[in-house]
Amino acid sequence: MKYRSLSTADVKPLYQTFKAAFSDNFVKLQPSEREFIYRISKKIKVENDISAGAFDGEEMIGFILHSSNVYQGIPTAYNGGTGVLPGFRNQSIAEEIYAHLIPKIQSRFLARILLEVVEQNDYAVKLYEKIGFQFKRRMLCFKQLHKIDFLKDSSNTEEATIEELDFSFADFEPSFIDHEAHLKGSDERTLVCKIDGAIAGFIIFQPHLGRISQLAVNTPCRGNNVGRSLIYGAQKYTDKKMTIMNIPEDQHHFHKFLKRCGFENQVNQFEMELIT
Repeated sequence: MKYRSLSTADVKPLYQTFKAAFSDNFVKLQPSEREFIYRISKKIKVENDISAGAFDGEEMIGFILHSSNVYQGIPTAYNGGTGVLPGFRNQSIAEEIYAHLIPKIQSRFLARILLEVVEQNDYAVKLYEKIGFQFKRRMLCFKQLHKIDFLKDSSNTEEATIEELDFSFADFEPSFIDHEAHLKGSDERTLVCKIDGAIAGFIIFQPHLGRISQLAVNTPCRGNNVGRSLIYGAQKYTDKKMTIMNIPEDQHHFHKFLKRCGFENQVNQFEMELIT
């Protein structure tokens, strides 16, 4: 078994290993190759020098993908995916990949590693605990059961850039992958809703996946269907049921709002942290 950092030449075998590794997961992730490449390059923004694969001969049998940014004021590495082929599990593959990667992460002066793991995935939770990760918070993930209808008193939406937004509108800090610094420079779609010429709320989303990265409404503008208008506006850009991930479990008002807009909580995740 050998372990090495990833390169651009590893994209196709990484895609095949990813699909096989997640084929029997609680949440079965089976993206198209195009969706996968978008995810690792545009959403996670994988950095090859702090990502690695495990190889049995020439076959990739496991991987860990990382990106990095300053998050919550801390230089942070983010684990955007860990996978091991079913036939190679229980052989300490993930632990060995991290043994290879942690010195590289430390050399980048990244103070910690963050990740999210599905709550029901007991195997993965125990694995990360064994490596040294600790629980930080529990987060809820929602999927739209049905698209919402237009309301006569709904406000119009218009396109904007991420640089125009006031991120202080949000009541909670998004997860690493959806926070402000990580989203800047991305190609995600941004819509705003204005009241008297001022931005009252915004939504950032990926049309081809229907995934909402951030949705926030300025406190004085709430109760005016701004949030609903933003979801309605975003719906028109995608043919998929929309999803929104990693809403902290204590955000009860936001949960209720999503349910009123046709969303259902379908899975939960733990955010975990390893101090390097």
